[in-house]
Amino acid sequence: CDLHPKFTTTRLAKGLAEQNAWQLIQVQHHYAHVAALMAEHNVEEIVGICCDGYGYGEDGEAWGGEIILCSRESAEFERLAHLEKQPLIGGDLATKYPLRMAAGILHKRMDVENWLLENAVHFPHGEKEAQIILSQLDKNKDALTQTTSCGRVLDAVAAVLDVCYERTYEGEPAMKLEAVATKGKDALKAEPIIEGNILKTTEMLVEIFENKGRKSAEDLAYSAHVYLAKGLAQLAIEKARENGVKNVGFSGGTACNEILTKIMREAVETAGLRFLVHKAVPPGDGGLSFG
Repeated sequence: CDLHPKFTTTRLAKGLAEQNAWQLIQVQHHYAHVAALMAEHNVEEIVGICCDGYGYGEDGEAWGGEIILCSRESAEFERLAHLEKQPLIGGDLATKYPLRMAAGILHKRMDVENWLLENAVHFPHGEKEAQIILSQLDKNKDALTQTTSCGRVLDAVAAVLDVCYERTYEGEPAMKLEAVATKGKDALKAEPIIEGNILKTTEMLVEIFENKGRKSAEDLAYSAHVYLAKGLAQLAIEKARENGVKNVGFSGGTACNEILTKIMREAVETAGLRFLVHKAVPPGDGGLSFG
């Protein structure tokens, strides 16, 4: 079962294990994604880029933009790098209303009050809700849940570009953003900012915000995809070389994104490594049980 202690499936597995004296094995969410990719392609080791909306991390935090080393021999994984942690204002509410995600990221570098109040109409409780978000950012930012999720960063870009303000189905903001990006080009040409083992995402969103109106939404949407794909690929290539691994893979719900996949493939194959994606097994949570 999953590592998350409060999932219904985790509770069910624990109950069945106790009843039947079975061994209980809890598997970290992103490890399961990459293990499914390994099994599908029958490889012994891989550096996996695993991106989605959420997975319970080994440290109890919200993961979702991870680079992990997996080997069949050890039957374990090692987290080598990840996206920058960003505040998840309101927890699950930030997944439903991406303006929350955007405000949390932008607030690190700029005053978002006027912008958020101008967009308050997109919250269920309007200006009152926007004021509470601003108060949380100003007073309680150290207490906010943090996430490394790639999906949440794409959601934030979708909100900044007025592409989607509310998620009414799984992956809606990111999918709508990809649809807009297919008509664009890389107008920002922003080099990925990597500090240690972390790909920074704050500066990228600020640059998109500042260029809104100067450049088209299509070009800015595409530029965001290029930044994330190149940055993650760069980290994965570096980690594969450090560990003598020839395979780099892409899994998780975000791996359904064709723009990210294409850019990553070009970077990885240019570096002389093998790039693996799902063909028979779903990259999203439909493939977890296989992993």
